[in-house]
Amino acid sequence: MSLLCELLSTEEDNLWDYTLPDGRNMQKAMEFLFPYLKDKSKWPYGADIEHFEDWPVRQPCLLLGGYAFGRPDYLALWRTLNPDPTNLEVQRNMAVTQPLLWLLRDEDIPLERLRIERTRSEGSVEFE
Repeated sequence: MSLLCELLSTEEDNLWDYTLPDGRNMQKAMEFLFPYLKDKSKWPYGADIEHFEDWPVRQPCLLLGGYAFGRPDYLALWRTLNPDPTNLEVQRNMAVTQPLLWLLRDEDIPLERLRIERTRSEGSVEFE
């Protein structure tokens, strides 16, 4: 869900901020998951997935949600989790293994930012 929010959001329609009529939203989902990703032993239910002992790993929702909601604690946890799980079942379930690639914007690249600033200061028109 976090990747869908990141990929499908626009300036006019930010899915990170969308709330269903019953109050559910991504921020509440992240607030629910975070303590269990941080300390799996606090999970109040039985082992509900195969290879439960091999989780959590570096979840994209922590990185994307950390940036979307301004939560440095999500980003700090993301940095501590295993980025390269060896369990094949865990690997199969990790659809996105390099979420940093989804965050990079043109203005985040130093040389591209310089080109954008130069173009704006010169008053020239940018062509895509």
